[in-house]
Amino acid sequence: MKKQEYIDMWIQSGLSPSQIEGVLCHVLSLSREQLFVLKEISSKYIYEVQQLFYNMQYWNPEEYSLEKANFYGRDFFVDERVLIPRNDTELLVWEALKKIHLDLRPEKLMYIDVGTGSWCIPISIVEEMLPLKFKKVFALDISPDALAVAKQNKEKYDAQIIELYESDLLSAVFHNPILQGASLFISANLPYIKNEDFENMEDSVIQYEPEIALYGGEKTGFELYEKLIKQIFQLKEIYKMKDIHLFIEIGFDQRKYSQQYLEELGLWFEYFYDSANIARVIYIQGF
Repeated sequence: MKKQEYIDMWIQSGLSPSQIEGVLCHVLSLSREQLFVLKEISSKYIYEVQQLFYNMQYWNPEEYSLEKANFYGRDFFVDERVLIPRNDTELLVWEALKKIHLDLRPEKLMYIDVGTGSWCIPISIVEEMLPLKFKKVFALDISPDALAVAKQNKEKYDAQIIELYESDLLSAVFHNPILQGASLFISANLPYIKNEDFENMEDSVIQYEPEIALYGGEKTGFELYEKLIKQIFQLKEIYKMKDIHLFIEIGFDQRKYSQQYLEELGLWFEYFYDSANIARVIYIQGF
């Protein structure tokens, strides 16, 4: 079948050109440049392509259909067990890398990614740092399903330095003597949507993405971060840690509450803003 006729047919059915091209590249194992010069689509691929298109027409996110999401220039395996990586989260990686390169000595730092999901944050930070390396790296998640996805991405990128653990926030590292006297770098993109805040969510997110990766608490959605910060204070006291650096991603409506909370604790913090000028990432020190 002629490629352009096929593309036009699916555009008329409601799919965008980028969705169509993404599926064709995935099924045909072509780059977008190679797809551009292709004239015909072999009939042996039509059934698989059409099944993916039908899924997308009924709100199934493209990333789940293709089992692939691009984040910080890398493709990661994803499915309905994990949150789809967002462009907003790339801001966290960007600012974390700037802080590491400008002000910190990574070879003396332990690094922990909390709520790792598909594992896209720690591998992006670790890979972008090379040849610099952390002293030790842990990636933690409370969901066994999410860790199964993370393990597939770990095999793909062969990052043996990153150890995966099932953990309620930092609980898995609370009895690890390697933290004694250490300096610690933490990243976290925890669930931060207020429970049942459906009016501020897209239908496809509510229907397809895992609830455990979305909802952060009944009153503000910031509750899991409050629990994480309390654990960090406990870790510092138990292991007499030297300094702790924390990067977190927050919701569009959480700047005022988070500022008040962090000020009450006497912590130093800095906000970073996304392309819509929304406070999206906080860097926190002073534990």
